[in-house]
Amino acid sequence: MIKYIKVNGTGATHLKVEIDYNKGGYNYFTYKTEPRGYYIHVSPVTRNITDTGFVLESYTAFTGIKACLLEVTRKSNKAENQAIELFELKKDKYIDYILEKNNLTLEV
Repeated sequence: MIKYIKVNGTGATHLKVEIDYNKGGYNYFTYKTEPRGYYIHVSPVTRNITDTGFVLESYTAFTGIKACLLEVTRKSNKAENQAIELFELKKDKYIDYILEKNNLTLEV
């Protein structure tokens, strides 16, 4: 599930807010083992639509956040629904953090 929220500021036109399932394991970028589960990602992105209708999306590394919402032993519809409920409860906290970190404001 992906949502885009329009923002004002330099370097970004939208916040990309998504939830996804990750099998977990060793992360070669952080040198840590990540748990298997459902994760929330919030990142500032720049979205442009070309003349031919293609959407181009770009982002800057290390400007977003990734957090485990729900640790699970396997992927299932029940766990996904629980993760979506947690996503709805916690997304505002992460959005506010990224807005402040990147000097952005929500477009009214």
